[in-house]
Amino acid sequence: MIERIPVYLLTGFLGSGKTTLLARWLKQAPLRNAALIVNEVGAVALDHAMLGHAGEAPALIADACICCSGLPALHEALENLFWARLYRSIERFDCVVIETTGLADPAPLVASMNSHAFIHERYRLAGVVTTIGAPTALQTIDSFSEARAQLDAANVIVLTKTDVADDATRRQLMQTLQRSHPSTRVLCSANADLGSADVLRYLDDARAAPKEPLRTSWRPPIRPRIGAGFSRDGSSARHASHTRFEAIEGIARLDALNTQLDVLIERHRNTLLRMKGIVRMRDGAAFIVQFARGDRHASVTNALPRSGGPEVASGVTLILRDL
Repeated sequence: MIERIPVYLLTGFLGSGKTTLLARWLKQAPLRNAALIVNEVGAVALDHAMLGHAGEAPALIADACICCSGLPALHEALENLFWARLYRSIERFDCVVIETTGLADPAPLVASMNSHAFIHERYRLAGVVTTIGAPTALQTIDSFSEARAQLDAANVIVLTKTDVADDATRRQLMQTLQRSHPSTRVLCSANADLGSADVLRYLDDARAAPKEPLRTSWRPPIRPRIGAGFSRDGSSARHASHTRFEAIEGIARLDALNTQLDVLIERHRNTLLRMKGIVRMRDGAAFIVQFARGDRHASVTNALPRSGGPEVASGVTLILRDL
């Protein structure tokens, strides 16, 4: 019998901090030798550039959500990884980590792991980890069916950014999750301090325990429509949202960059779900820009230099909710 390769699925709503956590996990022993597949929306892909993965370059599925139109590309990426591993054209990896877009419903991917013959024979789903940002989690759960679908699929839920949520919010959130998902393990992460070994240990325990039925008051998750997904213009009827890339070039000072970002945020305040990008200044310095719902301003941090791979366009991708 062929030993199937474990696959870990990391999902979580926009701005929940899953990429930040994953960047740390990929440097730690349990996942250091993992193959990585990154799924992103928008024509300019950014997460793969921010992860700084030490292993093989990530397989990138860009401008298509894997719960909509991106499943064939995911299957192809898994097949290519298997044959490359078998014929030793890449270094042997112990497992695969798939990072979905923040808008993905994991259910179609989970189902396809069993229904696709080649994938099912050679890979096994080792667990689903869902991140959700504590400061805005209650509003996110109430407002976005995508977030509810991600929580429903989880074997382990990670509450991120607990360091910037007050005690009352954390207590209410834990009570909500314990009522709606009583058999799902909930872990907390402050400043991305949760280690991958802890998550994988609890994943093993969580997958061994049967899931209990969800509360009837928990609203049903979204369901995929054939052919739906992010189109070439960045629109998605499937997710009632669209993407837009804003080029930012030729800026000389950091304060001028912050001002331009504040203008963008205010212009789209009512519909902006996420903003992320890499901006190169006039002197060549590069900065990672991130903004999520609930933030007052964009976070601007130094980007680590990368060797090899395509250069990401200077600017930010906005994910905007359709009105």
